[in-house]
Amino acid sequence: MDAVQWLGIIILALTLLDIFLTALDYDDAGFLTHAVTAWVWHAIRRITRKMSRGRRPAVLRQVTGIQIVVTVGMWVGGTILGYALIYLGMMSGQGFLYNGGTDDVFGAIYFSTAQLSTVGTTQLVPNTDVARIISVLEALTGIVLLFLILAFLFGVYGVISALRSLSAQFYNPGNSIGDPVASLKPYFPGGESRDLDSKLSSIADSFSSYTDGVRLHHSAYYFQSGRDTFSLPYSIRMLSGVVAALRWGLPRSHPVAVEPMLLPLTDQFLKFADYMHPLLGWTSTDVPETRSRGEFRRLIEENIELHRTAGHRSAPPAESEDPWVARFARVNRRMGELVRLEPFTDLDDAYERYVEWLPFAYRAQQFTDAVGRDLDYQPVYAPGFADVPETTALETTVPETGPATSTPKSAVSGVRAFFANRLTLIDPGYIRLFGSLRVLIAAVASVAVVAIGLEVAGKDPMPTATFGGMIAMFAGGVAAQSGARPGLAKFGGMLTLVPVVVAVGLITLVPHERLPSVFAVAALAFVGVLLSRFGPLGAGLGRVLFMTFYFSLLLRLSPDDFWLYALTGLVSVTASVLVQFVPLGHGHVGLVRGGVRAFENSVANSIDPLVDTVSAARWDPDLRKRVHSGLDQLHHTASFLGGQLTKQDPALDFSAEQLNNLRIRLFDVELATVNLSAAARDATGSGIRVPVRALLAGELEQLQRHIRSYPHLPAWMGDSEDGNDVIRPPDDVPDPVDWPLPARRLHHAARELRFAVDALHSARPEDLLGSPGDTEGAGSVPAAEAKPAAGEPKSSSAPNGGRVFGGPAAGPIRRAVQAALSTGLALWIGGSVSETYQYWAALPAFFVLGETDGETFLKGMQRIVGTVAGAAIGFGFAIVVGTDTPVVFPLLALCILASTYFRPVSYVLSALWITAFVALLYDLLGKLDTETIELRVVETAIGAGLALVVAAIVLPTRTRTRLSSDTSQLVRNVQDVTGVCLAHLRSGSAGNLDRQELARRELALTTLVQKVEATAVPLRRSSGALDVRGIEGRLTALWALLFYTRRLVSATERLSPDENVLTDSQWGVIQDVNEDNFEALLKALAGETPSAVQEDMKATDKYDIPHYTTLSRVLRSLERIDQTVTFMVEEVLPSEGRPSRITSPFRLV
Repeated sequence: MDAVQWLGIIILALTLLDIFLTALDYDDAGFLTHAVTAWVWHAIRRITRKMSRGRRPAVLRQVTGIQIVVTVGMWVGGTILGYALIYLGMMSGQGFLYNGGTDDVFGAIYFSTAQLSTVGTTQLVPNTDVARIISVLEALTGIVLLFLILAFLFGVYGVISALRSLSAQFYNPGNSIGDPVASLKPYFPGGESRDLDSKLSSIADSFSSYTDGVRLHHSAYYFQSGRDTFSLPYSIRMLSGVVAALRWGLPRSHPVAVEPMLLPLTDQFLKFADYMHPLLGWTSTDVPETRSRGEFRRLIEENIELHRTAGHRSAPPAESEDPWVARFARVNRRMGELVRLEPFTDLDDAYERYVEWLPFAYRAQQFTDAVGRDLDYQPVYAPGFADVPETTALETTVPETGPATSTPKSAVSGVRAFFANRLTLIDPGYIRLFGSLRVLIAAVASVAVVAIGLEVAGKDPMPTATFGGMIAMFAGGVAAQSGARPGLAKFGGMLTLVPVVVAVGLITLVPHERLPSVFAVAALAFVGVLLSRFGPLGAGLGRVLFMTFYFSLLLRLSPDDFWLYALTGLVSVTASVLVQFVPLGHGHVGLVRGGVRAFENSVANSIDPLVDTVSAARWDPDLRKRVHSGLDQLHHTASFLGGQLTKQDPALDFSAEQLNNLRIRLFDVELATVNLSAAARDATGSGIRVPVRALLAGELEQLQRHIRSYPHLPAWMGDSEDGNDVIRPPDDVPDPVDWPLPARRLHHAARELRFAVDALHSARPEDLLGSPGDTEGAGSVPAAEAKPAAGEPKSSSAPNGGRVFGGPAAGPIRRAVQAALSTGLALWIGGSVSETYQYWAALPAFFVLGETDGETFLKGMQRIVGTVAGAAIGFGFAIVVGTDTPVVFPLLALCILASTYFRPVSYVLSALWITAFVALLYDLLGKLDTETIELRVVETAIGAGLALVVAAIVLPTRTRTRLSSDTSQLVRNVQDVTGVCLAHLRSGSAGNLDRQELARRELALTTLVQKVEATAVPLRRSSGALDVRGIEGRLTALWALLFYTRRLVSATERLSPDENVLTDSQWGVIQDVNEDNFEALLKALAGETPSAVQEDMKATDKYDIPHYTTLSRVLRSLERIDQTVTFMVEEVLPSEGRPSRITSPFRLV
């Protein structure tokens, strides 16, 4: 036998062995089947994690079917291939007779397939005894394989049936995700057990059937029903909970605790956990140390007192010193209620039961968590807070819907709604679409007017008309800024004619030699960038000046062309101004309306990955990216809507005070959403029980539905008498005392977001007069014990990475110098590559320069990528359509529309479409070839590369340096706001608080945080940005600082003089600590090492302030601000430069 036949024998033997082990062996899963089914599950799990929660169950239900199809296909394919290779080795001699068949691989596989199916074939006939015997064996193998596959199918679905029977054993009141103790309620009528032994026997039979089946058919382990209460994690959690409650939840003397079936069930459960342990591979840690008898007694007494005073506390419940003792106490308390028996009457007996219970409970939790992680168990309990399992609080149902007076967003569904929502998020109010259409109309109009005029005059219209179209494209930005102004100011866009005429006049004077052109381009680049110091209008005029001179260089104008091209510029600028009067959309009101819809949608969308984060208790890179992507979209839409609310419009009829209060409420929602994301991240891990996670995830999902149920128009844009009131959960809901602190903080964060978004959507115009209002809610509880997210990496945050070119006009002057050098060098070096297309190098050198070297690098890379992709697209269009004018002109219009549409948001897409436009235009002029495309790419790389080099060497501004500077400016403003609040508090809250000044300072914070976010963009794209100590950590800490500052302002405004019981000296010490820590942070951001940092405040505990009061909210906000600032100080500085902590004088008051 040759090597091919041996290979066939090996493949066939492995396949048949795997079939035997999978279908017939009791304890050994097939080695191939086990690996393949695990791989299929992991692949599907990766896909479903990226899907919406609504579509996910439908895909998960196909897991077992897909695994079976793949497994059977592997078996059949392996059998066919193994026999085929054996036949192939026989075909080289006289092993077969051929009647139309071939003696190659295909012929062998064809014959093997025919024999396995028992159909046979006459094209290939075995010619030797060995070949005949093997062919008969394959036919028999096919029959046996069929029966084994059927046995495998019946076995798998038999295991699934056993799981269904096991899951159904547990009574589930209220359609919740299951409560082991509550499932026993039907068997304890009047506190006496009834038919409990038969129930336990039934559970044991179902569990035994499932465990035996999984040992034989391990593929059934991956079964997914798409329902939380029909799954393996649910079943083993309920089983372990029932066993633990019955065995150790009642005194040993109780008859229930000695039920005969409890010991076999316990042993059966632990054996199954041991069997699954090596398959799941979870890390088994030591059982937590049991408490001593004295400590146990103390903790139980504290727990009893805690629940005795639930709902009557003056402070939030502290987290249990030992969560396992607290859990044991909860089980005993619930079982005592079930059998109507007072728990813990004999603490010695309880301690002995606790010692036996702890190893089992810990092992059960490890097993349940491991299975849940492996099977991606993500339970969500969303109906409300009624029938909540395993908790002693939250017995109130939360309303399902929000304000409803007009058609809710959900009324429109289907494909149309999907695309409408997506477009609203991408382009709120369609402002970019309408702006792009206006630019396109202006370009087409100017090209048409110029072309017709030159045709009448008998001149070639192409170059002049092209020039007019390009001027219209770049003049559109300035015209749009002026078009948004009232009255005659709308014609301010005519100022664009000045740089056009200046540039055309200069080009007619500058000699068309290399050196004069270089100096001229550098000088115009310098002036064009320098004009940006005069604001957006100056920046727009500077771009028009440079671009007009640039295209004039390309056209090589002569002095005789001055008047013609100046007149063309007049036509183009006029078209750009007049097109602003074309009515598109619904004006400014339409932009505000679209901005509101986009913002509310982005808030709802940002909650979606948080539901997965909480329900699955994981914070992996995929979820981190989804969360940060959602927050980026939120900040984008908030910035857009906030910008629209700065303009007074008669159609809205809002005063400046009302607009400012709207923007503050908008900022409240933005801060609350970021705070919710941080709380959801902190709630991951194994410290929160599955029922609590399910409830929290359901609360988030319900909040998402509530926001999506809003009417299209907020109350302040509709009829103030339409009853569009805020619907809030009851304010007197007590804290869930059994929940760990991260779970309670997430609960509070969700409530705060709901209050904030309701306050924004449901505010009437009259509500926007005076103070921005209470967006926390009267009974809202601050998110206690919040920890800042994370700081900047230690080694890269000190602002000594580059020189700072100071002065009020430093930025424009620095970038003007860089632009002059980079464009001049690009034009000079580009001329060495091509004397015809060297001007293409100057364009990226001018446009990719940013505020920092990181921004320049990012824009340079995007420019190169966009140019390469655009050249490929343009060249592809040119090949397909050629110079067919009726087809080329619409494509040119598409390129203009797309490049203008994407310019404000995506530099790479804008460069892509403008390059495609240039390629099509050159093809229309008959100048496009492969060399032209290559030169376009090369010249772009030269220009972008030189810009990067110049930005790094000449007057550089490092991104981290600028980020520290911008962060310092933001921190100073936060310090000023807290200082105003503390000064008011020191006066006993009797003085008049300047609310308008506070509102002005708060609005300044929104602008500054947007500036910090923009500066951090290059760092957020670097590796490690999403790490705990990456740039996202510092940004999260800043958002947390702003969140607590906003809450401080809100609480300070509501604090009455009678409630302010602290003295001037006490407030003075708090203010000193606050100011010292702010100064320490500012020094750290400046690269200096502060001498010391004050310890964290504990003002509420120090002065024994009742928890649910306005003064406690003030003090807790100050505590959280102090903790966040202290945390940032420690994370900004490297470890060796960190300041020492000192005891705060605050503690000595």
